[in-house]
Amino acid sequence: MSQPELILHLHCLHRSNRSSSAPPVQQPAGQDAVQHRAGNGVGFTVINFNTAAKTLRCLASLAACQEAPEWIVVLDNASAPADFEALRCGLQRAQFSQVLLYKSAHNLGFAAGSNFLLAGLLQFPGCEYLGLLNSDAVAQPGLVGVLKQACLAGGASVGMAGGRVHKLLEPEVVDTLGICLYANLMPADRKLLSEVALGPSAGCCLMTRSLVQDLCASTGYCFDARFFCYCEDTDLVLRANLLGYHPAYVDELLAWHEGQASSGGGYNDFVAYHGIRNTLWMQAKLYPARWLWKYGVLLLLAHVMTLARFTLAGRVGFLVRAYGDALRGLPAMVRERRALQAVWRVESRALEASINKRFFRPGFVQSAFRQWLARWRLGLKL
Repeated sequence: MSQPELILHLHCLHRSNRSSSAPPVQQPAGQDAVQHRAGNGVGFTVINFNTAAKTLRCLASLAACQEAPEWIVVLDNASAPADFEALRCGLQRAQFSQVLLYKSAHNLGFAAGSNFLLAGLLQFPGCEYLGLLNSDAVAQPGLVGVLKQACLAGGASVGMAGGRVHKLLEPEVVDTLGICLYANLMPADRKLLSEVALGPSAGCCLMTRSLVQDLCASTGYCFDARFFCYCEDTDLVLRANLLGYHPAYVDELLAWHEGQASSGGGYNDFVAYHGIRNTLWMQAKLYPARWLWKYGVLLLLAHVMTLARFTLAGRVGFLVRAYGDALRGLPAMVRERRALQAVWRVESRALEASINKRFFRPGFVQSAFRQWLARWRLGLKL
């Protein structure tokens, strides 16, 4: 598969064209230029897939940060021609931080696309902090500075940091506070501060250069490109934990997130398929044997509930495809598991504190039942 092509390389010291949707920032005159001459060592990645207007809004919000990224690298993931043209023209009219725009002829997915962009940031010797922000997110003014300070304060063992993200259309409602692992060993967005966080979501986080390089050297990659999207960030965060890192969480609002703008919105087949397949792959590849023995019954129950949920909704064909593809990929994950166990630096017993005691997140059963009931009623009407 061909590598993405560099389309634009914009190098602007001033960011005078700020989107009206980005939060206003009051700074002393000339501060922007001083920040860019000195350099803050921060680069951010953003991936566009048929969301040009939202991506431009996202980039404008990053450029409006009080401590804007020194570099922003953008990948267009094989969007429709009109959407890509809107993105390219929008960038040409704007004045952001140094921006590199790449276009891929094929949709690489979030995982492989992020790997490509992160590798590009590593080519800049001064880039010590590598951030990720979803294209449908809007950064708060303090995002970059807060996450960088969290990484600095935690020292080399932190590796990555995240914070509070709320829903764009419901600003007071939590979208995610990071990633949780529950007693059924299923990952989910953390919604409550009382829940233990495994680490940040890849939709809004900052990683240190040393963590990215360590992940690649120790485990072979940053994100697992086989996942395409969904659960790829849990896979990365869990590998970071097993390598001995302790991701930081900052309880400050860092961004608003619209949610699933590139995947059609809602819990659709695309989201469900990748969620089921990738979660099984991650569990086979990374979960310590102690976890599987201790929580295996709850894990099995969670999968039985998933099977029942889709079966009752008349989605047996979907289940055959999702679980069939997952099972076909399991042998490769099990083989990799043996190799990865040799590089882990943390005992599974010590990491067990990151598992929440609750079976799954509050309200999940009620939500799943309502979704099934809605599908069943729709089927009756049809």
